Amino acid sequence: MPAPAPALLPIFRSQTQAQILAEVLFNSPANGRELARRLGLAQPTVARELGRLVDAGIVEYEQVGNAKVVHAAPAPYANALRQLVAYAAGVPHIVRTVYENVDDIDETFIHGSWAARFHGEPGSPPRDLDLVIVSLSHTRFTLAPYRTAIEVETGMTVDQMILAPDNERLESLRAGSVPVLVPRDART
Repeated sequence: MPAPAPALLPIFRSQTQAQILAEVLFNSPANGRELARRLGLAQPTVARELGRLVDAGIVEYEQVGNAKVVHAAPAPYANALRQLVAYAAGVPHIVRTVYENVDDIDETFIHGSWAARFHGEPGSPPRDLDLVIVSLSHTRFTLAPYRTAIEVETGMTVDQMILAPDNERLESLRAGSVPVLVPRDART
């Protein structure tokens, strides 16, 4: 059964298509097999979606050694597409890129209305992005430049909540969230 259109922005054919576009636009170039692994999708599904995107002139392949690497095709609408994909499926990629090399962050996840729409819950479009940062040493002031970078990239207001790893609210906030950076001891 095909995946339904993403609740965040149902102009995309499916959530799968939006996730593949986000992976291509916001992460390092990869071949179809690597994209399937990153997204936890079947390789034939990814190949089929990539074929549609290549036919539409949205992405293109480049031969790198023995691999065919996919990347965004140059197009006059590329910036607008990137912004739409950022909103529909790229937010976790953007947040991960911003925070993955910041020291003393144990975990980062998205909660609230954006996470609910990402998981397919119907409702009005989110007006902001609710992030939880788990850290003992950071404050909203030390992380303000990172919040601003996410706002610039996504066009959304970002509300950051910084909590200690032992905060009693974490368990309830994680319910229905979109993990971005998992606890360090759970990373592979």
